[in-house]
Amino acid sequence: MISEDKKNKFLAIVFYSMIAAYSYLVLTIGSGNDILFWSYEEFIFGTVISIILASVTYWLIPIKITGRLLNPFFYLGLIIYFAGPFFIALLIANVEVMYRIISGKIKPAIVKVDPEIQDEMGVYLLVNSITLSPGTLTIGTDPEKRKLFIHCLYWNKSKDYAAVPKDVAGFLHYFLKKLFR
Repeated sequence: MISEDKKNKFLAIVFYSMIAAYSYLVLTIGSGNDILFWSYEEFIFGTVISIILASVTYWLIPIKITGRLLNPFFYLGLIIYFAGPFFIALLIANVEVMYRIISGKIKPAIVKVDPEIQDEMGVYLLVNSITLSPGTLTIGTDPEKRKLFIHCLYWNKSKDYAAVPKDVAGFLHYFLKKLFR
């Protein structure tokens, strides 16, 4: 039986090889016409270099690689997330920040939130979605207690209120929970 550590190492090498090969092939598009837009030599060289680089550097990124990262439907879900809900939330946040600045209705606060997502990459995307939305900024994380510290431009709840992700991320949290269940 293969140990969990060896399986994760293998998945990491495969995943990073695919990313490196894809990046290389995009950068060298048009180098020939044997295999679509590439020559045989370019295609083989890119694949071999990608595997070598991934084998040497897989440990640099500490995210645990799961089978989900090799699933193309997962990436389709990410594209839909960024093109749909995230883009809409970004537009709404821009209008809200503009309103708050013009009207002067600013009540800043730093709140502690439990992300309610168990997957490390899901929390990473939630943190980045919050930070990229105007009016909010993730200023810190507590990995042991699984808490996020978020600065909000306007907070109308009491100090004793236990913040939930919906309070700071709106409906983005719902979509990320579905994607990372």
